[in-house]
Amino acid sequence: MAKPLLQTSDLDLFMSRPRNRPFFSEGDPSGAIYQVESGCIRLQKMTEGGRRCVLSFCYPGDVFGLGTHGPEQVDAEAACASRVSRLGHLGLQRMLQSEPTRAMKVIDAAYGGQEPGSEHVVMISFAPAEQKLAWFLASLGQRLGQSVGGELLVDLPMMRADIADHLGMTFETVSREMTKLRDLKIIDLLGLRKFKIQRAAVLQSLALTGSLATSRHVPSPSSLAFSPRMPARRTFDLAAASAG
Repeated sequence: MAKPLLQTSDLDLFMSRPRNRPFFSEGDPSGAIYQVESGCIRLQKMTEGGRRCVLSFCYPGDVFGLGTHGPEQVDAEAACASRVSRLGHLGLQRMLQSEPTRAMKVIDAAYGGQEPGSEHVVMISFAPAEQKLAWFLASLGQRLGQSVGGELLVDLPMMRADIADHLGMTFETVSREMTKLRDLKIIDLLGLRKFKIQRAAVLQSLALTGSLATSRHVPSPSSLAFSPRMPARRTFDLAAASAG
């Protein structure tokens, strides 16, 4: 995990919640900034038809709470038992006066400035199910994976239903596609809340291009932008991570 943007001296409150309990709900007072200390937070909206859409997940070190990542537009719920710290409005004003550069970094992050939001929209709109799931698992491996014997071991902090509502899929489709990846020995399922990336280059290829073909050269995002199965995105090197 990268060094947190907010330090203990910045914070005025720590909150813990069990799974599925809110840290804030849409319409609550805004202006505070939150940092994930442990666990995983779902940022979500409910459609008029009553369907849940998980817009983003926040992991330890992530900051949220403003704009599309705040109570003006979303609910923030614990995807698992989670702990969050808070920087209140007055504390943020003090930081803007004493450390304006750091304060602006915190504000940008709280708006979701470090997240590839447009990639998520394009992915769920146009990519087939297997590519959606590969993209999500590959990004989890990059973010949360621990290198063990040349493979990446990843804890799933969220439920499969959460993944389904994030990718615009059904629970059954998520389970079916994970089983396919397991049968291809691309990943290994270690229960419902843990998996292992066994063939990082293949998973990366599927995430980037929708193809199981691999190459030593990972195409640049610009060269993939017009692929009908590949939304433009920032590249990541899971193979290098697992080798490390």
